[in-house]
Amino acid sequence: MCIANSVCGNAFRGLAECEDEMALAENEAELYKIKLMAPVFDKRDKLIEKIPFFWNIALTQHSDFSNYVRASDFKYIEAIKKIVVKPLALEDEECTARDFQITIEFNEIKGDLKAQHVSKVFKIEKDVSKILIKKNRTAEDDELDADLGFLTSEPVNIDWPKSYDNINPELISDKSTPEGKKNYRTGMKTFFAWFKWTGLKPGKEFPNGDALANLFNEELYPYCVKYYTEAQRDVMDESDGDSEDDSDAPLDLDLEEVNDEEGSDSKHLNKKTKLQ
Repeated sequence: MCIANSVCGNAFRGLAECEDEMALAENEAELYKIKLMAPVFDKRDKLIEKIPFFWNIALTQHSDFSNYVRASDFKYIEAIKKIVVKPLALEDEECTARDFQITIEFNEIKGDLKAQHVSKVFKIEKDVSKILIKKNRTAEDDELDADLGFLTSEPVNIDWPKSYDNINPELISDKSTPEGKKNYRTGMKTFFAWFKWTGLKPGKEFPNGDALANLFNEELYPYCVKYYTEAQRDVMDESDGDSEDDSDAPLDLDLEEVNDEEGSDSKHLNKKTKLQ
């Protein structure tokens, strides 16, 4: 215990001020890094556009990405032409370093998916009263989110693949039947449902939409070249392994046949010999 309460009180207030100053300094350092890296990312994005299937390869290489999409979605992941993540603080000083925009451009899949590019904005919110569904939330959850903030987003429109018409939530007229419920729930788990995610209706929208957004922002976009390179290295290693297996295979020689063709007198070599 403090001997002089007034001394302790002043010390605690001083510590609180230090924490605020540290948070401010960290935010300013992050903003400086964002501005410094912006032209580098712009240059890199232009180069990536010249590499076919870059994003399909980079995304599928990341071990966590498949946890957020259905197996049938990978056909459309392959159609992704471009991904860009932009920190909102580059153009809006009111935004924090944790606010960002993700833009995804799709190539056309004839007869199924329309060519399109879709931008979705993500911002940190601290007003927990905006959360519309409180089921399974605790007072501790509210206190933590009010202190640190939680990720939110506005829903944006995207043209779904025609092959998903039966599970497209907006096209399911009757969600009360067992089949309707099943199709609705399946559709809400597809990658395309993520574009409607808000972060305010947990359990009633794309699951873990904030985690997928952060995965794009913190790993998939900034380190995409790393994942692409790893995927190419894996392919090369597999190819080298196949070549080694072929070279190590035993060689069968029918010496009797060889001797007959050469007119050899060595008749005692009349069986197959396996050379390793």
